[in-house]
Amino acid sequence: RHRALYATDAIDPLSRVRNIGIIAHIDAGKTTTTERMLHYAGFTRKIGDVDDGDTIMDYLPAERERGITIQSAAITFGWRDHQLHLIDTPGHVDFTVEVERAMRVLDGAVTIVDAVSGVQAQTKTVWTQASRYQIPRIVFVNKMDRDGANWKKAIRDIETKLSVRPLVLMIPEYAGGERLEGRALECWMDVVTMERVVFDIGKDNSGATVRRECWGHSAHAIDARERLIEALSEIDQRTLDVFLSDEVDGDPTKMPAAEISAAIRRVTLSSLASPVLLGASFRNIGVQPLLDAIIDYLPAPTDRPSPLALSPGSIPIQLSKTDAKDRSMQVYLDPSSKLVAFAFKVIVDQQRGPMVFVRVYSGTLDSRMTLVNGTRGGVKERATKLLQMYADLPEEIPSIACGHIGVVLGLKQTKTGDTLLHPQHPSLSKSSKSSSKKHRMIGDSAEPSAIGLQLHGIDVPPPVFFCAVEADSPQDVRPLNEALANMTLEDPSLHVSQDDETGQTLLSGMGELHLEVVRDRMLKDLKINASFGQMRVSYREMAGLEASTEFVYARDIANKAVKAAMRVTVSPIAEGVDSGDSDVEVELPEPFGTDESGGQREAVLAAITDGIGSALFRGTLLGFPVTRTAVRVSDVQYFGEDLSTTAAYRACAGQAFFQALKLSNPVLLEPIAKSTILCPESHIGSVLSDLNGVRKGRVLSLDDSDAENLDSTNATKVLVAEVPLSTMVGYSSSLRSLTAGSATNSNKC
Repeated sequence: RHRALYATDAIDPLSRVRNIGIIAHIDAGKTTTTERMLHYAGFTRKIGDVDDGDTIMDYLPAERERGITIQSAAITFGWRDHQLHLIDTPGHVDFTVEVERAMRVLDGAVTIVDAVSGVQAQTKTVWTQASRYQIPRIVFVNKMDRDGANWKKAIRDIETKLSVRPLVLMIPEYAGGERLEGRALECWMDVVTMERVVFDIGKDNSGATVRRECWGHSAHAIDARERLIEALSEIDQRTLDVFLSDEVDGDPTKMPAAEISAAIRRVTLSSLASPVLLGASFRNIGVQPLLDAIIDYLPAPTDRPSPLALSPGSIPIQLSKTDAKDRSMQVYLDPSSKLVAFAFKVIVDQQRGPMVFVRVYSGTLDSRMTLVNGTRGGVKERATKLLQMYADLPEEIPSIACGHIGVVLGLKQTKTGDTLLHPQHPSLSKSSKSSSKKHRMIGDSAEPSAIGLQLHGIDVPPPVFFCAVEADSPQDVRPLNEALANMTLEDPSLHVSQDDETGQTLLSGMGELHLEVVRDRMLKDLKINASFGQMRVSYREMAGLEASTEFVYARDIANKAVKAAMRVTVSPIAEGVDSGDSDVEVELPEPFGTDESGGQREAVLAAITDGIGSALFRGTLLGFPVTRTAVRVSDVQYFGEDLSTTAAYRACAGQAFFQALKLSNPVLLEPIAKSTILCPESHIGSVLSDLNGVRKGRVLSLDDSDAENLDSTNATKVLVAEVPLSTMVGYSSSLRSLTAGSATNSNKC
């Protein structure tokens, strides 16, 4: 391997930095495309291959064995005097949280679409994730060399299924939308620069040589340029003005390439449209123009809006213009300000310990700097080393500049989603005073609450599958617990809980593959001696009727009497209401207690909310989490500072909720999976029979994957069905058996 050490040479100006990610459905060619990028950028001498298991980005043994990306990997390389921080993300639905936390820190993304399958289920999922963070995107239509490839259909899919205006920047030299081979695969037309782009894959097959020459004004290329200009004119007034000017006079061939390129950048940064390029990464076609498009059209950190942060506590902090309603404020991209960084990923290395991936939003993170974790109550930790990661190869660096991504060693208590601050950040002194005052009023050792500036965290979906795990011998209990702790630190979508009735340790995850990968890593990589039980589905519980109870909590704890009382009312949230979780509402009388400043009031509110939140994790029927239940707390009574501690209110709230839920005739909710199946028409009967009979499913739609090939004997059908998730355990293997390995499926709960 040849490593270009861009990090230690000089800090690039922020305008020359790109923080990008590669997102797509599984097996669309994300890692294959990334490997070509690294090779053409001079980072590697040999192109890695997913099938051979020698890729740089998929370095875990489980990834190389299965041929899929499981864990997002970051790498830094250069292209056209720019520094690119690239994150290659998984495409399987079970690892959606990896995409989520990568999206949280990215400035732009490349979405890869299969030219054969078009926009698939997970493509829409990751596109929605990117839209939630308002990330500008480029689309790369890959696998143009495969049988059944149809880039025109893929463009239609992008427009209809992703609801975005596609701007086609490259087209094949030979007209038609079908699969390309031979000379047709090598020659393309750049409709922006009016150049013929030739990929020389005849001699060494590496595709490293790209020639650009005059295109000769072919008719279909001019038509494509005209369509591009028309699309830009509809959403960009400046393009329309130039196109109708006397110099251009409505002639698409006279439109300056610089004007078109600038317009594409403007509409891309505003997410009004997405540039589309074509290619075949496995055949080394189209990757260099994609890299150029990343530089030309995706934003630098300076092009993105300043992220919003929250200022906890009742005292506002005056650092910038603050929204009084939700205490939101902007964190400006200023290298001279005090440090504000966001921890978006943690990897536990056997030699180095926790490796925390961070994005620096303000200030500079220096080696040996003391950091304050505001999310963990202001705990202080020292950054012993800073690293720039090249997949699994680290390079030590002296600092991580504003707008850049890097890795911090030495942070033992930092988790995914934490905000790291400079010890002298202005938000810390004011919020810490408010926090200490609240705790002093009650005289109880409450859990550390967030202090200082807080960047918005990462949304982690609840687990849907779980299995029991037990150590093989008493000597293996400690290694097992340590391994589980490290795995949950790395993966926030993985949960470990204890069954109070059986004493079993339960491991919960996002799906079958997710838990299989965790099991294989623990048994094969970490050499843990443990046994895993059968995989089961995680159900949910919900209040059946409205019920209310008055509860008085009076106990002697460590020879000290405590007392609290309140009324708790639970009621089901009707189906169709936009609330996928439970809602908790707490009412306290005015005034409450003896604290005129309101510090005691906020501490009691936090304690009651925490008590209800903890109780929601275990229902009264089978111990599953409670969802879609509205909880209202009222008539909270205060018995004096000595009796009514926060611990008393927390315990009272949990037990009162448990009692009210019992009275509400709770019901058990079974998770339903929306399964999308791509199946050849010759096997559709067997698949339908299995879904309607064995799986107890309900078919929602049955459509043709390609409307232009209806008469083909190999026409693919797209079947969408709702199926109980409990019947989908092991369905991937059963589907392959039913269809001779020709069908694929993806599930979404």
